[in-house]
Amino acid sequence: MKPVTAKHLWSFPLIFGFLGAVIGLVLRYAFTGSITNFPFKFVLHSHSHIMLLGFVFNALIVLLFTRFTNGIDKTSYYLYLSLQVCVAVLLVGFIIQGYVLVTILFSTLHLWFSYWLTIRLWKRLIGEKSDLSLIKMGIIFHFISSIGPYALGPLMAMKMQASPWYQQAIFFYLHFQYFGSFFLWMLAILFQKTAIKLSKKQILLIVFSLILLYAHSLKYSFSYLAIQIAGGISAGILIIILFNLKNSFPKQKLQYQLFFGILLLIGILNCFGSIPYFSNLVVTNRFMLIAWLHLLFLGMYLPFIWIELNKNIHKSTWISYAFFFLASELFLVFPAFFSELFSTPIMWLLFLAYFGVVLCISIVHLTALFQKNKTYELTRT
Repeated sequence: MKPVTAKHLWSFPLIFGFLGAVIGLVLRYAFTGSITNFPFKFVLHSHSHIMLLGFVFNALIVLLFTRFTNGIDKTSYYLYLSLQVCVAVLLVGFIIQGYVLVTILFSTLHLWFSYWLTIRLWKRLIGEKSDLSLIKMGIIFHFISSIGPYALGPLMAMKMQASPWYQQAIFFYLHFQYFGSFFLWMLAILFQKTAIKLSKKQILLIVFSLILLYAHSLKYSFSYLAIQIAGGISAGILIIILFNLKNSFPKQKLQYQLFFGILLLIGILNCFGSIPYFSNLVVTNRFMLIAWLHLLFLGMYLPFIWIELNKNIHKSTWISYAFFFLASELFLVFPAFFSELFSTPIMWLLFLAYFGVVLCISIVHLTALFQKNKTYELTRT
């Protein structure tokens, strides 16, 4: 069997990231009312699953195998390919039929294959102890997050789809992915590149804060003072730890200094999310919720993945992406103001902003597919 190159491993998150972005743009165009009888729910499911599993999860897994192991082994590579088959089926299946037997089956298979793959990753980890601790906790969070999807079946059997617990099962999975495994894996990669070593106490506090941060998701279904307090404590712990690391970044490359600024912004906004007025805005205003999710995925994870691509992305592309992304966020947060300012329906403004975002994603991803990369040999174990 031929050696597996980093370029080959990267091809899947790059392609799925591009396709997921295009699907999102089509979805945004449909919201302008230009497409009749559009299956919004089905396409939204496809878009979210492809960006979550096909892009972010894939990219982080590739980075972990290429940065913290001696290269991806044969069995792990086949498992990785199996995940791509599942994602491809989900991409098409959700658009055609939504949540049916086929998509449920392949989303479950993706979960099971990911268990096997992350266990193999755990066994092959090498590197700084603090970085490996973050990765291992991320793998544990990945397993914990799957409690959410497993709970959906029994809840459906009990006809509890309309209950808050059904929604919370989904939120549980999402939280322990994007503020659990993804976040910890990203930190491990970041700290390895910047040679920052965390103490055991710092790691435990980060993990504790991320667990407690689930209180922000509970706020969508329940309104208790204890939940508000828990969210405030978790956000406070996380931002304190981040601020304690700020002196380590002035010596780093500009791209890592700017990215650390994004991390601080996410931490500060989490603190605002603990204040009832702001948390209620996100709960009751769908545009605010989308703005928050896009800030996490398009404003934090995507730039980080681009930085770690080891590709020379032109400064004009970065500036254009930042402009269109920030414009989209402002349109979501202040829709009435900008709609009146430009005398244009907000859905069209959002479409134009996301067109710019998707154009930048297309440029980076499609050009990266033709970039030569180092070769990582398959091991024989």
